[in-house]
Amino acid sequence: MSRIRRLDPVESFIVGTIGRPGEREFYLQAKYHGAIHSFAIDKSQVIALADRIAMLIGELKAADYRFENVVAVNLEVPLIPEFQIGVIGIVWLGESEQVSLDIQEITEGDNDLDLESKEGPAVFRIMMSPDIANAFIGQSRKVVAAGRAPCPFCGLPINKDGHLCPRANGYRR
Repeated sequence: MSRIRRLDPVESFIVGTIGRPGEREFYLQAKYHGAIHSFAIDKSQVIALADRIAMLIGELKAADYRFENVVAVNLEVPLIPEFQIGVIGIVWLGESEQVSLDIQEITEGDNDLDLESKEGPAVFRIMMSPDIANAFIGQSRKVVAAGRAPCPFCGLPINKDGHLCPRANGYRR
């Protein structure tokens, strides 16, 4: 049996958070045949994933691909993540006109994306339409922006009571 679970195609692919800004936990959720698959993810990974998908979508827009509007849904609860995401791979499959997203469970030690071996960390292959991928970009940027404001000097998030800014030699801003 392969350790790669394939969700082809997903009905929705979203990002959401639980908690207050500064204490939020980020999750990806994919809906496939009515089942919800949730994955814990870091905020920085959400930003990088949205940026990479935006690059792919930009190329499709340049090639005059026609997009349809997709309405993003909210996270569904109870929220039980399959695993914490470590490695992410993104591929455009031109023959089927789908975005393929491979997400691998984070493990100790070597964290290269490994799709060949029969043993190793869990991997999900999430197949989605360009419309769902395009909707993910806007939604993820909105979710990330809803957090703490960045410091104009160092870019680190500012708490309600300020933060120790490295650009100000550790003084509170």
